[in-house]
Amino acid sequence: MAAQPPPAAQGGRLRFWLGVVVGAAFLAVLWFTVDMAAVGALLVRATWPPLALALLAYALDFLLRAWRFRLLLDPGGRDVPFAPTVAPFVASFGISDILPFRLGDVFRVYWFHRRFALPVGHVLGAMVVERVLDLVSILMVAGVALMLVDSTLPAEIVAQFRLVLAVAVIASLAVLLSPALIEGLAGLIERKLPFAAAAKLAETARAVARAVRGSGGPKRIAGMVLLSFALWLLESLVMLGAWVSLGGSVTEGLRPLVAFAFSTLGTLVPALPGHFGSYEFFGMLSYRAVGVGAEQATATILLAHLMLWLPTALFALGWLAAARTGSPLRLLRAG
Repeated sequence: MAAQPPPAAQGGRLRFWLGVVVGAAFLAVLWFTVDMAAVGALLVRATWPPLALALLAYALDFLLRAWRFRLLLDPGGRDVPFAPTVAPFVASFGISDILPFRLGDVFRVYWFHRRFALPVGHVLGAMVVERVLDLVSILMVAGVALMLVDSTLPAEIVAQFRLVLAVAVIASLAVLLSPALIEGLAGLIERKLPFAAAAKLAETARAVARAVRGSGGPKRIAGMVLLSFALWLLESLVMLGAWVSLGGSVTEGLRPLVAFAFSTLGTLVPALPGHFGSYEFFGMLSYRAVGVGAEQATATILLAHLMLWLPTALFALGWLAAARTGSPLRLLRAG
């Protein structure tokens, strides 16, 4: 009888196929509910100067993100020089945008472990803190945008969205600023939920607490939160650039900011590699909620997503080719 894949591998395959189905379903909804001929006509009329400025902002965003990750890996700045980390950091995102199973994350852990002799757990911990910083920051962006923009949704629904975002931001900040609270939660999970899955969850929580402690004190973490908030605002300029390129007004910049925040949060839903499907669906819904027509919304989302996806994907392919590997898997096996 053939050997069965381990549970982790089965879970990865399940998530992949779920992403394929869900992502394809989201794209199908757009295809059959939006006039794609009108969307194409809008895209053909896109102007280049706003897109060029948006891409410059995106390049700066990734440079600063690489710097932030290096700070999380090496708070003292003694063991991990900055310059060699930028290209593999960016390439890791491109790999995940092309291939399934988050292989870019696997590549990043492996590369930093081998290049700087860092423990695998240390690199994983820095990535966990990075993801929590990103989550709390994009929630903050969504909250600010939702408070300032005029919405076509009923006031009660908008108020509930704001409340949920506020609670999520407070909870995320508690995770970042109080590792003792995380460890206490891990112990509570083990005592109250005597299941194998609960034990793994508690172990993960303790790993997060260790990673937060290794990243510095509350003052340093608060600075990281502010930096991360600024990074997401910088990345949102890609959506603003697409909006202006397609005829939108800069004075209506809160609309693309709302769409950017909620389309990014939508990538938490399983989708195709590169987050295709979920990004478009939730972005279009967000634009519709602030009074933008379906065709204009879809064209802007598609153009912004292309600008977010294509540069990192091409960079990953170019960097891997320059490293004479030909594939991320060969690079992972390289000694």
